[in-house]
Amino acid sequence: MKYIYSGPPSGVTLKDGNNVREIILLPTREVDLPEAHEYTQTLLALGYVTPALADESASGQQETASAGEAGATSQGE
Repeated sequence: MKYIYSGPPSGVTLKDGNNVREIILLPTREVDLPEAHEYTQTLLALGYVTPALADESASGQQETASAGEAGATSQGE
């Protein structure tokens, strides 16, 4: 599942079954983490990650508003 990370810059090696994944965690970046993994649950409990779906709809609205403002500026010139 995709999350937006908001903690300190970090990296982690996660073992999920037979899979081992190296993950870089940078503030404000989207990261793909296994939803049921204990580490993901810890990050959620600490408030370091939030599901990306909630943030995508908000940022999509901001991008649309910015695009509309940019269009209005170029039309006014």
